[in-house]
Amino acid sequence: MATRKTASKTSSKVKLDINLNEKQIKKSSKKAKKQLKKISFKTILITLLILVLGTAAGYFALQPMMKNDCFIINGKDEITLTIGESYKDEGAKIIAFGKDISTDAKVKTNMEVDEQGNYTSKVEGTYYMEYTVDHFKYGSIFKIKKVRLITFVEPSEEDEKISANEGGNV
Repeated sequence: MATRKTASKTSSKVKLDINLNEKQIKKSSKKAKKQLKKISFKTILITLLILVLGTAAGYFALQPMMKNDCFIINGKDEITLTIGESYKDEGAKIIAFGKDISTDAKVKTNMEVDEQGNYTSKVEGTYYMEYTVDHFKYGSIFKIKKVRLITFVEPSEEDEKISANEGGNV
């Protein structure tokens, strides 16, 4: 059977006491300024050139990846329904950096939702469906959202006659 040895560890605390006086601060400041002056114009120019070229290369490298990106609402942006009718949401198509993230869309609305997931209202008025997505391209820097307006109106007399005739013919 193996025996286990315990290591004894000793440590000593080191106390650093740095007291810089004004003379030392001025001396180190002058030294830093001298080193900055040693940087040549060529070095600064090359650094800026590399920065600009790197930024341009990154931009052009991302363009093919983002060419098909979109955030659009499927179906019409404005819909008119009569009270009692329901609306089945068609959703939104959201593509970011070539990846479909439509399933991540969140819908905020002021309409009622029935047990089948359809949107309806018993009160006349204009309602909204606001689509947002939690993705850094569409939400972190520039808050992007799309809105669909749904207006519920009272049924007209013609609509009531047509529905009554259809009901009688069946």
